[in-house]
Amino acid sequence: VDTAGMSPGVYNATLFVQSNSGRRPTLRVPISLLVPAFRAGVNAGGAAYNDVAEGDPWVVDRAYTAGGYGYVGRGGEFSSRRAIAGTDDDPLYQDLRRGMSEYRFDVPNGVYQVELRFAELSNRRPGQHLYDVLIEGNVVLYAHDVAAEVGTYTADDHSYFVPVTDGSVNVRFVGRRGFGEPEVGAVRVTHRPDR
Repeated sequence: VDTAGMSPGVYNATLFVQSNSGRRPTLRVPISLLVPAFRAGVNAGGAAYNDVAEGDPWVVDRAYTAGGYGYVGRGGEFSSRRAIAGTDDDPLYQDLRRGMSEYRFDVPNGVYQVELRFAELSNRRPGQHLYDVLIEGNVVLYAHDVAAEVGTYTADDHSYFVPVTDGSVNVRFVGRRGFGEPEVGAVRVTHRPDR
């Protein structure tokens, strides 16, 4: 379905499948189509990329500008060419933004899905690299430890639904003294009119 030109919202339909079955010659398949008002995926610390599953675009990482989106705070980039287990989209995990204070997305008010992609690209053992992640002021990952959750060079995905009433999605990263800088591989924010 091409959603170009469609207004944001949820569209429902029914697909009818005809068969030569004597008991149920017509099957009804309910379909829902979600058209978001806003969707942006950022390949943190990396280049533009289209993912394998859906062909969705992930834009090149950039600093935040008012009315747009991007990282806040200087931070730096880190990358590895090693394969990442648990994904077909290695480029979203092989390049990281580290040490930033947050990612900010200026959006219309509503409910949003925030997707975070992480991978531990250093040979850190569990308990060596910890940081907190807050979305809209609420802690969603306390003492986040990728190595403890999934190991090193392995995809670690998290997804959250958050209401936005101030025109901005704020994803904050807070380091813990002595446990390394916060880092993230990719961030995507999608308007969810179905929530």
